Amino acid sequence: MVREENVKLMSQIAIYEKHDGKTEIPMHCFYKSDYVRLNALKAVVYASIVFVLIAGLTVLYRLDDILKNIFKYDYKKLIIGILILYGIWIFAYWLIARIIYAKKYENGRSHIIIYNHNLKKLQEEAEKEVVKAKGGVVVDDDFIDF
Repeated sequence: MVREENVKLMSQIAIYEKHDGKTEIPMHCFYKSDYVRLNALKAVVYASIVFVLIAGLTVLYRLDDILKNIFKYDYKKLIIGILILYGIWIFAYWLIARIIYAKKYENGRSHIIIYNHNLKKLQEEAEKEVVKAKGGVVVDDDFIDF
């Protein structure tokens, strides 16, 4: 027999799995610290790639000036300046990524708790139906008063 409460639970579960669950369910296979570190590391790798691309485009844009003054540059200062910019760039991306992914994990946690609760209720209802189908008696033992 189809129960309206079970249908509502299944609908809520399916909607969650289709939308937010695609990212939040795999996210909670990790501890919070591991999830944040992994995604911060990804952000640092992407930031490094972007920095190299921006530096390459800057060199291409200023190539005429660079070739004219190739012997006048102080390359030691130039390299130190680039490394300082890179360090600031990476630190900023790392810090922002840690903050964003920590909040994302915490926000998804409440959704996962509700999702797991709904799954547990649905499983309990299914077990009750199986017992009833086999001719048994279902006893709710939420509170027993002697």
